[in-house]
Amino acid sequence: MAIQLTAVPAPGSIDLSVNSKSDVSGRTQEVSMAKGYWVSVYPAISDPERLAAYDKLAGPAVRAGGGRVLSRIPSRGGRVVAHEAGITQRVVLIEFDSFEQAVAAYESEAYQKALVALPDGVERDFRIIEGID
Repeated sequence: MAIQLTAVPAPGSIDLSVNSKSDVSGRTQEVSMAKGYWVSVYPAISDPERLAAYDKLAGPAVRAGGGRVLSRIPSRGGRVVAHEAGITQRVVLIEFDSFEQAVAAYESEAYQKALVALPDGVERDFRIIEGID
């Protein structure tokens, strides 16, 4: 995501913009931020009904944090072909506008409440990763 800021800070003021960078003339330059992603792989799910309870809480928390579900396999008719040590169990990919936004969404109160509902019988490999511009 590229953000173009054109305002020049007043003399003596501090530029607190997160997504900007000033050059030596004080002009603001365009800065590109890499997206953030949640990647979840579920090698074992022993209680799909309780996982559905987690989903009901996690979905709104993710959306409130700015997340967009890009893929949820194998549900919703999605297809998967597993190679190497790949598995065909549930895989979820969620995109955020920045890595920082992805971390903040995970740490949010709403998502932490959803995690409490995640059943003990669910084995999950969860990662937050930074995308490449």
